[in-house]
Amino acid sequence: MLTWEDDVEVHALRKRGWSISAIARHTGHDRKTIRAYLNGVRSPGQRKKPDEDPFEPFAPYV
Repeated sequence: MLTWEDDVEVHALRKRGWSISAIARHTGHDRKTIRAYLNGVRSPGQRKKPDEDPFEPFAPYV
């Protein structure tokens, strides 16, 4: 997860022509994380919602 400050820095570096790999090395985050924030797939300061537990419907039977 990136903070708002990290997100601003990532976008600024990308605007300066930095590659996604270089931004990832500079910030210490994974390339896929950087790409997701640049593409707008993820929002800064918000964690991804956990998926529903696949075993929850079967809990009464256990």
